[in-house]
Amino acid sequence: MKDILHQYMKKRYQLKEDAPTMFQSPGPVITISRECGCYAINIANMLVKKLEKITGNKWSVLTKEILEEAAQKLDLHPKQIEYVFESKEKSTWDDVFSAMSNKYYKSDKKIKKTIAEVVLAMAMRGNCIIIGRGGVILTQEIEKALHLKLQAPIEWRATQLQKNRGGSIREMKTYAQTVDDKREIFRNFFNKKPLLLSHFDLVFNSMKLDDEVIVDSTIQILKAKEII
Repeated sequence: MKDILHQYMKKRYQLKEDAPTMFQSPGPVITISRECGCYAINIANMLVKKLEKITGNKWSVLTKEILEEAAQKLDLHPKQIEYVFESKEKSTWDDVFSAMSNKYYKSDKKIKKTIAEVVLAMAMRGNCIIIGRGGVILTQEIEKALHLKLQAPIEWRATQLQKNRGGSIREMKTYAQTVDDKREIFRNFFNKKPLLLSHFDLVFNSMKLDDEVIVDSTIQILKAKEII
């Protein structure tokens, strides 16, 4: 991952190996990973409001924006690359026929590489909160980064999902596990192995802590680590 960051910086800022960079301190950036049923968007929006007051800078929440910018770079519609987040891949024959018949064809590897470049670019510009999208892995080498994980018991998560999606608790448990598995497969493309708790700075139990507590705790850690 360190090589990906270094190569991106060289390409983006046209650096020589021995040249001092004008971009010494990428970030600050916050990444939020979450188990399915632990909702991150409200926490991210609350963080943005407080961070803007504290820092005097504009902050952004990024999730679908990553998909849209990656699609634009690939000259594709966002729906044409959405499948990679579902951990679906084209078969070999799909690849062959698509490459022969479609001048806009892009391989799975090319799409994922472009997503990684977009995530890194956004993170390095700073003042952003990245929800999912492999952000925790792709930004590990950024010093001014804080990585959060939201988790909770499956029964509680299934209940939260049921409120929004309907269905039975059993169906929601199955759904949550399926989504979690897909997210792990997507992250593992960049990391090549399962995430460890050591990848995160803070792990919150969404069942026991309300959003306000999570936000305030995160702000305190950001200050303590001199990220803000």
